[in-house]
Amino acid sequence: MPKNNAPNSIDLSSAAVRLALQPRAKPYWQVCTPGAHLGYYKGNRGSAWYGRKFVGDGKYKQAKIGPARDENGSTGLSFEAARQELLRWAAVNAEAGADLHVTRSEAVRATRRVDQLKPNRLDAISQAWAHVRPDVDFWLPGFFLRIEYAHYLHDRRVQEVAKQAGTNVGDMHVLLALRRNGPDGAMRPTDLYRELLVTSGAITKRLDSLMAQKLVERVAAVGDRRSELVRLTRRGLAIADAAMNRIASSLKDIVRASGVSHAELKHVDDCFRRLIAAM
Repeated sequence: MPKNNAPNSIDLSSAAVRLALQPRAKPYWQVCTPGAHLGYYKGNRGSAWYGRKFVGDGKYKQAKIGPARDENGSTGLSFEAARQELLRWAAVNAEAGADLHVTRSEAVRATRRVDQLKPNRLDAISQAWAHVRPDVDFWLPGFFLRIEYAHYLHDRRVQEVAKQAGTNVGDMHVLLALRRNGPDGAMRPTDLYRELLVTSGAITKRLDSLMAQKLVERVAAVGDRRSELVRLTRRGLAIADAAMNRIASSLKDIVRASGVSHAELKHVDDCFRRLIAAM
């Protein structure tokens, strides 16, 4: 394994330093972690980030990360975004031999992920309260604001899934509630509105809409024909399954892009359970 103080390692984090570098055929390298180096290639027509990983026997595997965003640039990867992509690739590559190259759209998303870690409008709310009420620690309210915002972003994704299915998000929540009750499961309208935390009037409106779309049907309860149940039609079942597949895939992509590990998510989940239990 190469040492941290490997020769020819320079600080590439400064845009001014990168600007002062002379164009050359090979990248300039910075050691990020033992065995994982971030490279900056500067040519006459542009610049790009490269990564290399120590694979043993004095050898490295090298690959291009993507275009670099330099001083006053608006496209390409920032230093921090490129570093995060390098570390992600180095970790994954050790297990699966993943490809490091980042497309232009992926570069934009990676840079956006890093930029989102910087102060944003939610931080501005906390800072504003700290200015007018310095006696109040607004960190905790700010923390819960982020949870609310995460829910808002997730609901927007569900709305898009519902739109693709030709329905709306309220109707989609009913389809998913019925689907998780079993392939042939049926539920009372009362149970539906209690589970979905909506009013009886709202669930009646949603069920009427879904019946008009032929996605649900009303059936009599076994042993009590006076009690009415609601269940998915074959088409409703197919739409619910397809929607759940898209939602699950989207969430996996989010976690993969964030770099958050399963262990970290498990810890956060445990903490949320304890917070909810105390509410």
